[in-house]
Amino acid sequence: MEHPYESLPDNPQAAITILTTEHFNLQTARAATISESNGRTSIFLGAVSAGLVALAFAGQTSRTTLLTFGLVLFPVLSFLGLVTFERVLQASIEDTLYLQRINRIRRFYHRAAPGLSGYLGVAAPTDDIVTILALDGYSRSRRQILLSAVGMIGVINSVLLGTVAGFGAAAITESLWPAILVAVVVFGVATIVHQRYQLRARHRKPNPFADAPPP
Repeated sequence: MEHPYESLPDNPQAAITILTTEHFNLQTARAATISESNGRTSIFLGAVSAGLVALAFAGQTSRTTLLTFGLVLFPVLSFLGLVTFERVLQASIEDTLYLQRINRIRRFYHRAAPGLSGYLGVAAPTDDIVTILALDGYSRSRRQILLSAVGMIGVINSVLLGTVAGFGAAAITESLWPAILVAVVVFGVATIVHQRYQLRARHRKPNPFADAPPP
């Protein structure tokens, strides 16, 4: 089977029009995923910020009021954090799929018009997302996931889950140090679970070129 760029001389104008339109649509789709991620993250962080302010006022009354308010507030914030984490992760995976397709189109540009390579962005030689992201300076190590919006939300949500556990332990034991220990343990476990879940979801993402011929 001939490569698509080998048939470019047959109708170069149509080929360029199709690919530039697809490239534009993919860039627009990427912008939409980034916008949604930013919007959901802002809503989540805004809710956490407002909740902490309200908790500070509740803490000025009595210990019972503080614990009661915290045990109502933090589970709700944790739920908001979980759904935000999941949706932002989905949007991030969508974004990487769009980026892979854009990279393949860019490879087409380089092969179809090698004389313009000096004016085009560098294209990764394969569809591997790690290689593509490395072109923009992203680290190849797993710690890169902590630098993403998904990783950030995962850590903040782990703090919230740890706080829920700590407040619950404080209400039962009426002692500070056991509550702190429970909160720290839950935070550590939740952080690991969030990031492992993110890695597995990214590894399970669909292949955008499963049924396409190699470029």
